[in-house]
Amino acid sequence: MKKITPTLVFLILLLPSVLRAGVLKGKVTDENGAPLSYATIYVEGTTNGTNANIDGLYELTLPPGLYTVNCQYIGYKQAKYNVSFADNEIKEHIFKLEVQGMEMKEVVVHASSEDPAYRIIRAAIKRREFHLQQVESFQASIYLKEESRIRDMPKKFLGLDLSKDTTFKDMKGINSLLEEYADYYSKGKENRTVIKSLHQSGNPNGKGIANFPTVLSLYQNNLKITVDRGFVSPLADNALYYYKYKLLGEFKEQGHTIYKIGISPRRELEPCFSGNLYIVDSEWAIHSADVLLTKKNGLSQFDTLKIDQVFVPLKQDNWVIKTQVIFLTINLLGFEGSGNILTNYSDQKVNEPVPDSIFANKVISTYESDANKKDSAFWAKIRPIPLMEDEKQNFTKKDSTYYRVNSPGYKDTIRKKQNKVTLGKILLQGISYNSKEYKNKYSTNSLLLGLGENSIVNYNIIEGLNFAPKINWEHRVDSTAKLKGSMALRYGCSNTHFNAIGRLYYVKADKEWKGREWLYGAEGGKYVFQYNPDNPVSEYVNTFSALFYRQNDLKLYERSEGSAFLGRKYGNGIDWFVKTSYQQRLPMENTANYSFFPNHDDPWQSNTPTQLANTATAWEKSDAFLIDARASFQAGTKYVQYPRYKEAINNNNPVLSVEYSKGIPGVVNSKTNFDKWRIGIKQEALSLRLLGEFSYNIVAGGFINSDYVSIPDLMQIYGN
Repeated sequence: MKKITPTLVFLILLLPSVLRAGVLKGKVTDENGAPLSYATIYVEGTTNGTNANIDGLYELTLPPGLYTVNCQYIGYKQAKYNVSFADNEIKEHIFKLEVQGMEMKEVVVHASSEDPAYRIIRAAIKRREFHLQQVESFQASIYLKEESRIRDMPKKFLGLDLSKDTTFKDMKGINSLLEEYADYYSKGKENRTVIKSLHQSGNPNGKGIANFPTVLSLYQNNLKITVDRGFVSPLADNALYYYKYKLLGEFKEQGHTIYKIGISPRRELEPCFSGNLYIVDSEWAIHSADVLLTKKNGLSQFDTLKIDQVFVPLKQDNWVIKTQVIFLTINLLGFEGSGNILTNYSDQKVNEPVPDSIFANKVISTYESDANKKDSAFWAKIRPIPLMEDEKQNFTKKDSTYYRVNSPGYKDTIRKKQNKVTLGKILLQGISYNSKEYKNKYSTNSLLLGLGENSIVNYNIIEGLNFAPKINWEHRVDSTAKLKGSMALRYGCSNTHFNAIGRLYYVKADKEWKGREWLYGAEGGKYVFQYNPDNPVSEYVNTFSALFYRQNDLKLYERSEGSAFLGRKYGNGIDWFVKTSYQQRLPMENTANYSFFPNHDDPWQSNTPTQLANTATAWEKSDAFLIDARASFQAGTKYVQYPRYKEAINNNNPVLSVEYSKGIPGVVNSKTNFDKWRIGIKQEALSLRLLGEFSYNIVAGGFINSDYVSIPDLMQIYGN
């Protein structure tokens, strides 16, 4: 018999009140009956509540009892409604909000005096650090709703008549729709989200958003919102240098005096917000905010980004976030889109004990096992924000479509359609073929345009016109293992060399830890390679530059080899790879000189750059037996625990890499004899706030022993 836990006892005691809960529902409008979208409704004296939807409709579930319910909307006077519930009662109430009347105290204004708003802002800036640091720990229940829509599109696009194409016509309307429930915990720099339920339109098995949008705190000096460089807060320490302020009035609310202050950038093209801040007198805390960013403010990904926030008093001098709504718009190539992300916070707790076990194992998000298995009846019962009619239809239509397109029959039909060979695929995309149930996949490179890998037809002055078809194969052994192979053929019309090489490798993934896998493989044959193994020169680009600009940057040598390799990814920021190979190297010379501009005076460059030839011990036909090993490490890895597996999330910490190569003489005919080391550290997109982003890649290396070093064994750091 299972032990009865305190949690179970609590749930049993709570169950009767849940079953007897009452519902208050209705609409929030202005004085003229127009809906007030996303208005905040909460129980006075608590932080529990909900939001209205776009049409102003709301629902609030409460246990039996007597309540004062507040309704709040930025720019409007707060309204109250006293309501009592008996068992299972449903009551309706329309909140009709009046525009917030503003008082303006009489102020004597001199020519040299400043707006009264500056006094308030200076006081708020002085308290900025206090409000930023006062929350040492935070707990809350969160409801998130994300939605994006395509509002308009051009009638014609790239020669297509979109007004007649049913595929594009169906795109108009809701593009994505998601709702989630979660519990959130933070303490210092640690945070964790426990996702209890999610509903993703068009994907009943979807993962939704693992990391909820953080509260965009205007108490920070600089807000990093998108990939942009960051934006100066109107309450930043140096905000007076960036912003102009104007006192628009004041009003009373629950015993507090609230100042409405208009904010705007001092200069155009500054990374600043415009809009309104509402500041609480004496406490100098943010009561609410509606602020906007546009392209003029340095916003690059979107046309506009608007942030609405509502705070409620938890206790004296402690205002906590109740609602945050982020609105986005974008116009790209005539397609107009919009989106919004609403997060509603309830049961907020500030500086109350949080067990250290919550933050164990570096997991920042956890999904309950049945998080995405809740049915429509469950959501209809607990959803705090009523769905609009088109949202209901979107869930119904896309959920049913999901099961249809994932049915074996439909997938097989799509597979056969995708397998058809067309002229466009041959020329530009490459041919692909999938067997039944996608057990085997085959693909080739394209004839003319190298997208992702080199095309079949290329030109360089070493081989002249050359043909380089590649065939890739992937066999699914089971849900965690794949066998992969590839073969590359090559023939140069000018040097008349034929080459062929093949690779076969096996990948075994960890079922419960995504990104953790073993790699085993072997490779053999003869092919042409760039001196730099990172292949810095694109053959497709080189073909263009050689033919049109008489510039050939591609430097090649021929190599026969047999090799075996072994690699391991731990899924925690640690990877290693070891390869042993026996190679025969053969220098190559220029054999072609054709260009569309044959009378150009500049001679073609040698395939062996002089500076490299002088640096190497020798560049001649030679054999080499090599052992290469490398490892990399990235600290600070954190994870998301999905219902069936764990996965590391991307982080921006530096990556440390160590490489060692050994050339061993005397094995068969190997001449090579060296010991080479290399240590590197790199970091991508390090935020410098207003100064932008900074990336670096620092490498140090050398030879412990360099008795015999060929050009391919040199430290290849730079490439065109």
